Amino acid sequence: MGKEIDLKETAEEKEIVKAEEDKLALAEKLKLKHQTRAIFFIEVESEDEPDKWLGAYFRKPNLKEYSYFTSLVEKNKIQALQDLMGKIFLEGDREILDDDDYFLSAMSQIESIVSVQASRIKKY
Repeated sequence: MGKEIDLKETAEEKEIVKAEEDKLALAEKLKLKHQTRAIFFIEVESEDEPDKWLGAYFRKPNLKEYSYFTSLVEKNKIQALQDLMGKIFLEGDREILDDDDYFLSAMSQIESIVSVQASRIKKY
């Protein structure tokens, strides 16, 4: 009986590993296709099926998109994020953009995509 559980867990683990490998492979293809250094995969839990997750791939915004986003964010942060998410969405479950609940869940993750990386300046 213990072996059945071990085999089932192993099959589930293999399925999870395979799914992650598939996501990584698609992310690498999207990097090449869109000539970008980073691809971000956001997952949102389905309301209808608790064990199901919706996922979508996004890229980092370019300078023009980021500039437009920052001009909108002061007036209406949610509208600014909706606009930006639509522009940087590459592939996946579009419901993440179209459904209010899924969008609100993914919104906080998008904020981390638009964060500016650290830099330094030294005066000599």
